[in-house]
Amino acid sequence: MRRHAASPAILALFAALAAARADWRDDIGLTQLAAELGPATPTGAGIPLLQSEANNIESPPNYLPATGGPDPFTGTGPFAGKTFHPQSGAGTELGHAVSVGSYFYGSYYGVASGATEIHNYTAGDFLSRLISGSSPETLPGRVQNHSWAGSYGSTTADAKAVRAFDYMVNEQGVIAVAGISGGNLAPLLGDIYHGITVGVRSGNHSITGTLTDGPGRMKPDLVANHEQTSYAAPMVAGAAACLLQGAIASGNANAEMPQTIKAILLAGASKQNLPQWQRDADAEPYDDVLGAGELNLHRAWHILQAGEQAHSTTVERASRGWDFATTTSNSAGRRYFFTIPAGKVASTFSAALTWHRALTNLGGNYTTSLSNLTLRLYAASNLTAGALLSTSSSSVDNVEHIHLYNLPPGQYMLQVSATANGRDYALAWDARLGNGPLLASQPLAGGAVQISASGLDPFATYTIESSSNLTNWTVEHTFRTADTTPSFTYSWQDAAPAPGGRFYLLRWTPVR
Repeated sequence: MRRHAASPAILALFAALAAARADWRDDIGLTQLAAELGPATPTGAGIPLLQSEANNIESPPNYLPATGGPDPFTGTGPFAGKTFHPQSGAGTELGHAVSVGSYFYGSYYGVASGATEIHNYTAGDFLSRLISGSSPETLPGRVQNHSWAGSYGSTTADAKAVRAFDYMVNEQGVIAVAGISGGNLAPLLGDIYHGITVGVRSGNHSITGTLTDGPGRMKPDLVANHEQTSYAAPMVAGAAACLLQGAIASGNANAEMPQTIKAILLAGASKQNLPQWQRDADAEPYDDVLGAGELNLHRAWHILQAGEQAHSTTVERASRGWDFATTTSNSAGRRYFFTIPAGKVASTFSAALTWHRALTNLGGNYTTSLSNLTLRLYAASNLTAGALLSTSSSSVDNVEHIHLYNLPPGQYMLQVSATANGRDYALAWDARLGNGPLLASQPLAGGAVQISASGLDPFATYTIESSSNLTNWTVEHTFRTADTTPSFTYSWQDAAPAPGGRFYLLRWTPVR
């Protein structure tokens, strides 16, 4: 039976039918993961899903991937083997729902193609079930996707809906994903704390930050390679379902927590296609446009599989892993030591910290409290912290994120600090080991030499030096790719090398 509260203005983020793209599966790491795991590749099998849609016809509502209902019915074609549960009553097919479902759980190319139980709602009905009663309804579906944007037109009403949404996540432990709008960020559901908000890799989405119930927070959390956030969001939701499948299989309930899945997705976010990605300040956890970066299921899966690794002041942890723990107000914080082995560098190092705000339900109205957590990375030696290398310390967000290139060998320490005890948090980290920046030379016509550098930090300054004897070095060229076009590679020509040839060296100041 459908129930109605005051109706918000709700729009699908993009209403046209999406064309399938071959490259996005490569970009999100799904192709690479499938090549590694073969039949063991996670598909979201066994995970019930929820999909809400912005219908534009009321009777019957067009919100389903196929016409049917009111009873559950089986899909066909790209949805063969899927059972749809039309929770908002009998309805007709919506092209937008077809496209979202195809990326989310579709049999042809959906990220969670193994999921078979889909619960469908209109966006208005979904919101009504959150706010109409004294407490949000318990809804089916462990992973939710919401590819729509809206507002009640009232800051008070929007804030209540955002709080009810976050309360639902706290109480029901669901993983919720929402695409964000263009222009000014729509409060529903762009302003949620406890979900994962998604933009597009091109940056063609809202970059205004939140305006309701805690202004100034950074959105989106992640981006994916599609022109429209409507279809980027279900890629992330599908990836979350795959991770949840793996979490359940691990037998560790902490792996299933929404904070954990979010932290793993954020820490696994790739900057490979985003050389322009940069945090502008310690107080900002994300890039202003691109959030934590591009969804990468391959990296996230390996973080999950590295297992939970508890904080410790006496035992080193692996250079990849996650933890679900509680804060301490002790100045030492929670500590995680790890080592980059000799002869290697961490080509990229990424860490993400997530936590939820506390909400008290007063008969359908909510009071909130947000703890302030900080994430720091230190150089370390013998399980003792040394120089501070990087900090993420937003006072308004409930995420922190650190990302660095080319960490040299040695011991490091991640620290989670807080002003209050007992706040649940999830931390995930990933040091991707490699060889660091490389330099190659190629002779050109006329005696010139082309020098090519790769594996660069776009925002670091490098010098190319030359020597005829490997003892005395001369600076030939200084560059930072971000000064022109940020890039992980760079080329320079030595137009007049000395007779007899030269050796070339790339020099920079490492983070440590």
